[in-house]
Amino acid sequence: MEKKKKFYLSLKMRLLFLLFVIVIPLTFMVAGYQRMFENYSRSYNEIMANLKVANEYNIKFKSDMEYSMYRVMIGLIDVDKFENGDILEGKSKYATVVKNPLNMIASARHAFGKSIERVPGSDGDIKIKGILSCLDSLEKAVNRMIDNASVTGRYDENVNIWENDIQGLCSMIQDYITQYTYYEMINMEQLQKELEQQVTKRIQEYMVLLACVLTAGTFLALAITNSITGPLGRLQQTAERLGKGDLDAKADLGSLEEINVLARTFNHMSERIRRLLEKNTQEQKNLREAELRLHQEQISPHFLYNTLDSIVWMAEGGNNRQVVEMTTDLSDFFRTVLSGGKDFITVEEEESHIRSYLKIQKIRYEDILDYSIQIEPGIKDQIVLKMLLQPLVENALYHGIKNKRGGSCITIRGYEDRDNLIFEVEDNGSGMDPETLEKVRKKLSGTFEGEQADLKKGGFGLNNVAQRLRMYYGDQAEILVESEKGIGTCFKIFLNKKT
Repeated sequence: MEKKKKFYLSLKMRLLFLLFVIVIPLTFMVAGYQRMFENYSRSYNEIMANLKVANEYNIKFKSDMEYSMYRVMIGLIDVDKFENGDILEGKSKYATVVKNPLNMIASARHAFGKSIERVPGSDGDIKIKGILSCLDSLEKAVNRMIDNASVTGRYDENVNIWENDIQGLCSMIQDYITQYTYYEMINMEQLQKELEQQVTKRIQEYMVLLACVLTAGTFLALAITNSITGPLGRLQQTAERLGKGDLDAKADLGSLEEINVLARTFNHMSERIRRLLEKNTQEQKNLREAELRLHQEQISPHFLYNTLDSIVWMAEGGNNRQVVEMTTDLSDFFRTVLSGGKDFITVEEEESHIRSYLKIQKIRYEDILDYSIQIEPGIKDQIVLKMLLQPLVENALYHGIKNKRGGSCITIRGYEDRDNLIFEVEDNGSGMDPETLEKVRKKLSGTFEGEQADLKKGGFGLNNVAQRLRMYYGDQAEILVESEKGIGTCFKIFLNKKT
């Protein structure tokens, strides 16, 4: 026992050491690349931010400033309104926005001031200083024009400020911005060259490191692999025996606990397969018994005698047409019951079977029985389990309609809902109390402890439907029931069409 534990720990340490040899160098490699690209990304984002600012002001600043001051110069703008920000000229969708020149200057000074902090001492720094200087001069010119606007007789002076100061300074600012953009593009090209050089150098270094890691990792992996391939080979041989049908094949336990866990799991699986085969054999036996019992129930002497008695009674009464109809219905009924040994029939055949059964029963229960069959035409060619609905109809008749007496009806529905075929058997009979309903639901789900006893003693119809559904459809089918005392009962069968 101590030997197994010691070897188990040794294998664990080998795996950890292998992981250490591979992961640690790769971690440094990834960290190096990440740090390199983070630096590049930071510098790239700074340059792009500066270029974005420059482009925004290069496009809009000159035109917006000249337009605003031109409106001031010709006296179309009340400069006092600039205190509230931008001025809106016109109405509705044709309105024009006149930018506040002082706010524009302040915004530009702030934007380019942040840019100069990012790239101090660069060529672009000189251009940004020129922009800021021009903005200071422009601010003075704007203030002079605004002051003159409130004084009569200074139009000529404002024209001079407009032509010599404002237009000239805006053009100079635009030129500086263009030159600044040029230098920033040069910085980006230089940054790209530096990145390419760093990537080339790192790749060379990491290729050497990666070769060393792969060599060491290969030797360690081979050593660890050799320590576990032997037990796995023996386990493979045992699996092959199991695959050939030797259900007594068992995997031997070895010295490695990890392999022992796998061997024990394999042995457990082998045992489960053996049990499942035995269970499947028993289920097939139960299924054949259920099918035989189904035929016995449907070929019930009691049902046959009652039907024949009805035929004799109608013949004695001279009702030849009814005798022919009932005899035909009886023939159709047993034709479906026998059906040449087939387990599956079409929905249309199942409907015909149910209709024959109800027509026969209506002669006996004429005063208390009425029925309605509502099967969608589109599903009549679908294939379903034989005699899927007849036991439910029989149950509705003998446990619902018969006990209520008078004014009762059985309704059979069949329709399609997405991937499901749904069948309903509903009656407005006596219904069930909650306790009885719960017992029925347990029987239908196969969880009722007395199910097998009920199969032998009677009450076969519902259990038969549920058992045959489980055996033929598995989880792809479901049967549900709803009932209320004095109101009636409804059974629903759900069948997956893809089954």
